[in-house]
Amino acid sequence: MESKINEIGCLIKSAQDGDEQAMTKLITIHKGLVFTIVLRMTNDYDLSQDLTQDTFIKVFMNIKRVKSAEHLRPWICAIARNVVRDHFRKAKRTQAISFESVKDFHVKGESNIDSTKRRMVIQDALAKLAERDRMILTLTYYDGLSLGEVAQALKMSENAVKVGVHRARKRLRKYLEGYEHELLSIR
Repeated sequence: MESKINEIGCLIKSAQDGDEQAMTKLITIHKGLVFTIVLRMTNDYDLSQDLTQDTFIKVFMNIKRVKSAEHLRPWICAIARNVVRDHFRKAKRTQAISFESVKDFHVKGESNIDSTKRRMVIQDALAKLAERDRMILTLTYYDGLSLGEVAQALKMSENAVKVGVHRARKRLRKYLEGYEHELLSIR
């Protein structure tokens, strides 16, 4: 872990000095994280690709602001979140659920139809959550950020993130009530 942080630190320093290859490596390392965040916020695969690119343009333009490797991931997450919010603020659009945006929840031995039902039920429940709840769950469970990283990305305390995760899971559980058969059925 320490060597990864050192490697990221070296890449940041090189990118700040104008090394395009270092910036490309930083983008490659973080593009999955950013795309997942944007996709969960927009529920639109094609739009997510565009906004992910916009996020990295902002990262590239502001890379000199990064002080350390530990702050890079939360900083990039915050930029991604703000890019999406700015997009919706400008477009004044409502969100629509996109089938392509559903994360793969395929269970071994499960038919494609059952897998599709499971994904649709979960995606529908996630879409009903408030943006903050979706972000907390996405950053914590899908992207695997630590509570500290989530706290930095969302500008919250770690305790507020812990409480937020608990409450978001409780709300999600409420939206999933009545779908136990679809979620638990395995053929």
